[in-house]
Amino acid sequence: MKSHVASVPDAPGSNAGIKKTVLIVDDDDAFRSCLADGLLTMEPGLIVHTAENGEQAVAIVKSLPVDLMITDLRMPAMDGKELILWMKEYRLTMTIIVTSAYADDGTALDLKKQGYHFFEKPLDLAVLTGTIRSVLASG
Repeated sequence: MKSHVASVPDAPGSNAGIKKTVLIVDDDDAFRSCLADGLLTMEPGLIVHTAENGEQAVAIVKSLPVDLMITDLRMPAMDGKELILWMKEYRLTMTIIVTSAYADDGTALDLKKQGYHFFEKPLDLAVLTGTIRSVLASG
């Protein structure tokens, strides 16, 4: 697990003064790190933790409060679908954003019907950050 915290002033329109925690779960080291850095640049008040698979994510959410999770679908050890099922089973109600470069339209539509936000890779960081701001402000 890696933790990232920005130490720059709050950006206009950000959730200034409100420390919210985001967990990024993705097996691609470069993507995970770039996404964490990008989120902290766009939304400096966030605390960002990262995990490289669902098993690491479970360990993190068992030990730390997490407001929002961004997870890839395809990962070793425990994939995104298994992670979502675990979250449901343990009644964890954090918002989940699912990302994938390989999901078909049916999978994406099914996830959206279940109430999850879905983003196809490559991600548009501005759109993703807007969704995160909206979700964290309402919760």
